[in-house]
Amino acid sequence: MKDTALYEAILGLVSPWSVSSVQLDESSHRITVTVVYAKDTVQCPTCQKTVRKHDSRKRVWRHLDTCQFETYIEAKIPRCDCPKHGVQTLPVPWASSGNRYTELFEAKIIEALQTTSLLAVAKLFRLSWGAIDRIMGRAVSRGLSRRQLDNVEHLLVDETAFCRGHDYVTVLSNRAGQVIAVSDGKTAESLTACYAVLPMKAKLQTRSVSMDMSRAFINATETYFGHRAKQIISIDHFHIAKLLTKAVDDVRKQDVESLPSSMKRECHRTRYGWLKRNDRLNKQLRVRICELSKIMVNTGLSWVFKEQARLIWKRNRVRGAKSQWLEWLALIKPSGIKPMINAANTVREHLPRILNAMRMRVSNGLAEAINAQIQYIKLRARGYRNKSRFKMAILFHFGQLDMSFHHKR
Repeated sequence: MKDTALYEAILGLVSPWSVSSVQLDESSHRITVTVVYAKDTVQCPTCQKTVRKHDSRKRVWRHLDTCQFETYIEAKIPRCDCPKHGVQTLPVPWASSGNRYTELFEAKIIEALQTTSLLAVAKLFRLSWGAIDRIMGRAVSRGLSRRQLDNVEHLLVDETAFCRGHDYVTVLSNRAGQVIAVSDGKTAESLTACYAVLPMKAKLQTRSVSMDMSRAFINATETYFGHRAKQIISIDHFHIAKLLTKAVDDVRKQDVESLPSSMKRECHRTRYGWLKRNDRLNKQLRVRICELSKIMVNTGLSWVFKEQARLIWKRNRVRGAKSQWLEWLALIKPSGIKPMINAANTVREHLPRILNAMRMRVSNGLAEAINAQIQYIKLRARGYRNKSRFKMAILFHFGQLDMSFHHKR
């Protein structure tokens, strides 16, 4: 097979397109494939009417390497003169309009970015970070234009850090692990911007929105879903457990201050034991905590309250859960333990949303997992220069987008 016929087959060219020559420059390690258009007439890209060729303009595209040589496609692209639509450039079969790279080259970049870091891809293909960012941006735009948001029954809301200094983005996802939207900040406006991406049917089809206890997120959800928000906002077990565990730790710190110096060391050694669930304590640690509970009465009582709350959630789904939560709340107030009372007040405020989560058996665990993966992607990229690139990377890796070129060769 001749070299010209080989590249015609690789590029999928058909008449009137053909390869006229293939030149190898060993000094620059470059192969130039020259493509020509053999007809004097062209079709208008807009109306498909056959018109005369106006002129031609030379353009160059980067293609996949041939062995160790960088390969470029060079062609004089015809421009048509349509009476209705004016002078337009004819699209080429190997690249998108206005692009400097062939579709096969971009597809390879996209495939590599999904498995390795941007830095590694830049070194492998000898491209700048900016060039790769533009390829990623086009891929995300292509995927978003094709996306059909059908899975909106159970939504999850979380924020993830962009950088240090309390700078965040809000992430809206669904139970399938698909990131639907990303917006700057973690305010009510941030979540409202995410909700704006949802189709209109989401207001009726959504059954739950799992989130933390952020008042801003709750306000935005109530505004978007209206009266239905009372039935769909869900505060999951993870955030309640985190709230109560922190309260136990605060009580422990207070109790330590009143202990004699000889006991402080032992209390410090068991500090993580107070944060664990009862069924995850080994025998030795359980004995030590039981002994300390005799002198650290408030800490021991707070730990019992925490475990009781966990059992309410574990053993009940709907029936009887509300009454048991109210009984639990009634026990805490007379204890006089301020951190636990504050935590109980928060639980009381969000009790209807806690019951929603128990009733529908939903949690924000998947959103937390996505958050962890986002932070790993950020670490692998060694950070992002701005939020736009960070948000684009989140959608690229977790948006489950169809970023392929449909007319593959």
